[in-house]
Amino acid sequence: MKNLIDKNYIFVSNADDKDEVFEEIYKSLYKDDLVTKNFLDMVKEREKNYPTGMDMSVVGGINYNIAIPHTESYAVKTSLVVPIQLRKELTFNNMIEPDQEIKVKFLFLILNDGSDEQTDILARIMDFVTKTENINDLFEIYDEDEIYSFIKNNL
Repeated sequence: MKNLIDKNYIFVSNADDKDEVFEEIYKSLYKDDLVTKNFLDMVKEREKNYPTGMDMSVVGGINYNIAIPHTESYAVKTSLVVPIQLRKELTFNNMIEPDQEIKVKFLFLILNDGSDEQTDILARIMDFVTKTENINDLFEIYDEDEIYSFIKNNL
């Protein structure tokens, strides 16, 4: 996952709902030509049909839930994992039980232009979250540079 994290694309968001956070991040990614114009609609639609919230209570010692939103490769122009710290926990539907709503604290937005296998990226994120001993510290950092350092130091 080391080569999929870019210091310039780590965010701390004050969004009030998931659509707002998607719009906020999209503006930056689109401006820098990392995603196509239809990325925003596609990521919202995919999240509605195939939720990405993950209930981390099933993993001992992790205090917060995460989500791993993504969309089809033709809507992105690079491969990148975009970490997004949420100042307010936001409601996402559970990946495993789509009718269940859960509060999410941190997003790992996957941009995958097809050069990396989606399942491999997802597995690497899950390994990072479940095997990083002090992962709860990450969920309490509200500075982009510190988030980047934490992730890089724990990969």
